[in-house]
Amino acid sequence: MFEIPQPSMALNSHNVPPPDFRMWNTRKVTSDVPPSDLMSNIASVADSAKDNYLRCVVFNSHGSAGYLAIGTGIQKHDAHVFSALTGKVRTIVITACDVGAIVSPWEDGNLFCCAIAKSAATYVFASTALQVPGGFYTRFGLPVNMIDEFEGDVFRWSPDGSCRQVDNGYVQRWMQHMKMGLTPQDWK
Repeated sequence: MFEIPQPSMALNSHNVPPPDFRMWNTRKVTSDVPPSDLMSNIASVADSAKDNYLRCVVFNSHGSAGYLAIGTGIQKHDAHVFSALTGKVRTIVITACDVGAIVSPWEDGNLFCCAIAKSAATYVFASTALQVPGGFYTRFGLPVNMIDEFEGDVFRWSPDGSCRQVDNGYVQRWMQHMKMGLTPQDWK
């Protein structure tokens, strides 16, 4: 499990299997919410947070290579709407299955996550593998401000569009550094 520094926001899709993640601000996203409305909501929540920014935004939904199945869905051509989060979100964590995977030129999770990171001017974490919630947590839920670890290969995309493979230990240290108030530039 990772402890997510606060204030952060969890976005749980209407059809994602348990557990729903719970943060300082939590939203259950219905299937009729377009990406632009979702980004406006996140930006508004960030404006009300301490120091006017969120430490993390966690997308908890179904997904596939280059596609986030939350609201009406988010694809690479929607990545520009993430610019509404510039300066308002330090890290985006996507726990959806396969989002970072490359299946074909039309299903390229690397380009998708890169476009989000560049548009939002923030860091993005996602996996290339199927994400399986733990048995105990699906029944009893996770503690507040916690998410489960990634399965498979995990990558981090930077605001400049660069990508590097990381592991769960790296993600955990990343969250711990943010909890201590450090910026990515402080520990790079």
